[in-house]
Amino acid sequence: MKKIPFYLSIDFEDLAYDLLRYIGQPTETSVAGLELSYKLINNYSKEKLNNKKLTFFTTGTLARTVPDLLKQMTFDGHEISSHYNQHDLMFKQSNYEIAKNLEIAKESIYKACGKEPIGFRAPNFSITPNRLDIYKEINKFFKYDSSHVLNLNINSKDHYDLLKPFNSIDLVEFPILPKGYLNGKIQIKSGGTFFRLFPKSIIKDVMHFNHQEGFIPLIYLHPYDYLSNQEFWVPLRKFVKSKKLKSLILYFRQNQWNRLGNNTVFNKLDYILNFFEHQGPMSADLNIK
Repeated sequence: MKKIPFYLSIDFEDLAYDLLRYIGQPTETSVAGLELSYKLINNYSKEKLNNKKLTFFTTGTLARTVPDLLKQMTFDGHEISSHYNQHDLMFKQSNYEIAKNLEIAKESIYKACGKEPIGFRAPNFSITPNRLDIYKEINKFFKYDSSHVLNLNINSKDHYDLLKPFNSIDLVEFPILPKGYLNGKIQIKSGGTFFRLFPKSIIKDVMHFNHQEGFIPLIYLHPYDYLSNQEFWVPLRKFVKSKKLKSLILYFRQNQWNRLGNNTVFNKLDYILNFFEHQGPMSADLNIK
């Protein structure tokens, strides 16, 4: 049986750093957690993915704080793409702010690893349907993108093909295509929390749905998704200092990111590899450099 092609990518962000920033506390980089997460996924690419390299969507923040780690990724042959400057919700920012942050992130990654990133993914897929103009800004700096969440329960594939600004810019798009369950009320993606929480059979089903609709299935993970010792956990005292109810809610939400299903990730990947084959860096078949 011929295996279906897919891409495995890592949204390389520091959960603890971002949480501390959100609650207004002094930030600290989780260097040990980032290094361990890279070691594990790099070894996995060697042992289980036929040494096919990965795409790391990296924030500008990490490019500046752990440049040696990005240099190692590049030395090992992986692709470094951009995950914005900081882990911000892009739809809340003006086009001027977005352009500045895209430029800073691209420059920071180049300084860290000596290669300009050509790909981009928005933090939290935070380009909303009423802010598709953001893709024009992305197109000024990058050659491909993987930020657009395409909900076929709302719009058809034909609608996507005609959608502005995609029909007027030369940005190559790798959309995230969730599959709807319960009459479309639950939209399940093949990455992140969805990958950890849902059974491997459902993840396989979502990926088959992508393929049937003419899209390359994408699995996206984060450094904390496949670590099991809460390496990115922020202690309660940090949240209490912020004196905000929302901060305490984020403290408990850490369980979602750090504990639920983390130890199932590699087993699920092994299962997926029985039916799908990782293609290497996302830019590999685009003939762009």
